[in-house]
Amino acid sequence: MLKKIIGTTGTRVLNALISLVILLLITNKIGSEGLGVIALIMVDITIIQLFVDLAAGSTLIYFSSRAGLGQLILPAYLWTGTVILFFFLLSVFIWTVFPVVYATVIPEGYEIHILMLALLNALMNTHYNLLLGREKIKVYNIIFTVQITVLLCIFLYGIFIIHDETPVSYIRALYIAYGTGTILGFYVLLNKAGRLFISGWKNVLRRVINYGIISFLANILNIGNKRLSFYVLRYFTGLSALGVYNAGVQLTEGLRIIGQSISLVQFSTISNTKDPDYAKHLTIQLMKFTVMLTLGAVLVLIAIPEHAYSLLFSKDFTDVKPIIMALSPGVIALAANNIFSHYFSGMGNPKINMRANLVGLVFTLLLVFTLVPFFGYMGAAISASVSYISTVIYQYIVFKKATKTAFSEWMPGKKDFSDFVILTKGALRKSEANTSS
Repeated sequence: MLKKIIGTTGTRVLNALISLVILLLITNKIGSEGLGVIALIMVDITIIQLFVDLAAGSTLIYFSSRAGLGQLILPAYLWTGTVILFFFLLSVFIWTVFPVVYATVIPEGYEIHILMLALLNALMNTHYNLLLGREKIKVYNIIFTVQITVLLCIFLYGIFIIHDETPVSYIRALYIAYGTGTILGFYVLLNKAGRLFISGWKNVLRRVINYGIISFLANILNIGNKRLSFYVLRYFTGLSALGVYNAGVQLTEGLRIIGQSISLVQFSTISNTKDPDYAKHLTIQLMKFTVMLTLGAVLVLIAIPEHAYSLLFSKDFTDVKPIIMALSPGVIALAANNIFSHYFSGMGNPKINMRANLVGLVFTLLLVFTLVPFFGYMGAAISASVSYISTVIYQYIVFKKATKTAFSEWMPGKKDFSDFVILTKGALRKSEANTSS
């Protein structure tokens, strides 16, 4: 188990580093407007993926040990094709009836690219989820590493060899990277599975959708909290301002790797324990450590002088530091949200996370249309932080009521560092024992 955690964490760190290199290249070679175009494209792909995930997302991980590969992969492919067709028809409808909305959410000339990349991304993630469900974590990490490395190499080729300093250079890299991940994932699955039996796939599809509906709704609300401001910012201030804001978002949200890595240990333990007191104690200790580590990383970002960001990301991105400062409270809240969310999911209460995201979305809707028209990307950053904080406050209230946790238990002390080491080792031993049994 420990090797799997270290391997997955290492893959995430590599992904974060490559993403930072790509961000530096985009800001210096393509510029703020180009980054704004790329940001819209990626948000559009993410939204399409949310609907694909209803039958071809992380629920496949759960059902991989409960159904045959053929019973899962065939309906996943059919569902993916249906979703892509639906969004194609939807885009035609919006273009015809609501041209202003269409121009706001879809960058001009990139319509087909968004649909094709969404298709490749969906197929790739389907294969990844099936690999994870079969506990082929090492293979998944290798393929994912190859995919992100290909993305960087093709992007470097586009920028420095053929001198294509437009968003198309990044899109080209996405095509090849997603295609590589899709093909490698399919090859490994087919190689390991042998014959595919598809009998009963309709019943399996119904079970997958019924199981995944709560997570689907929670994810829809979550993406609304995080990315609605992108479209509002695009409408009121343009692509260049969106690009500057996206740079700040990528830098701060990259710190989520801390909470994601720690919560991996937490979730694997809580989902296999029948001791609610242990789950509570583990969550509190990991929360303290996660928030403290994230706070330290945020302070490092804030300590970097403003002119250093201009040197790194070009003069178009002078205002990145104020955006980072406005997003900082929200980033710390996201760290806490990660731990709370994995606690509730591990205890079998995903509806609480959905309700928390709904609370956050209410604040997003109230603030984003009020602040962005007057304050631009600073308004978007403030809206995001308030939304994330409200989400965590709701989760904290529910956690407190359910576990009778006193506020003083959240206060960090010297003993917490030694307790964190002991609890983590204990969690790893429990997870290893559950995996072996």
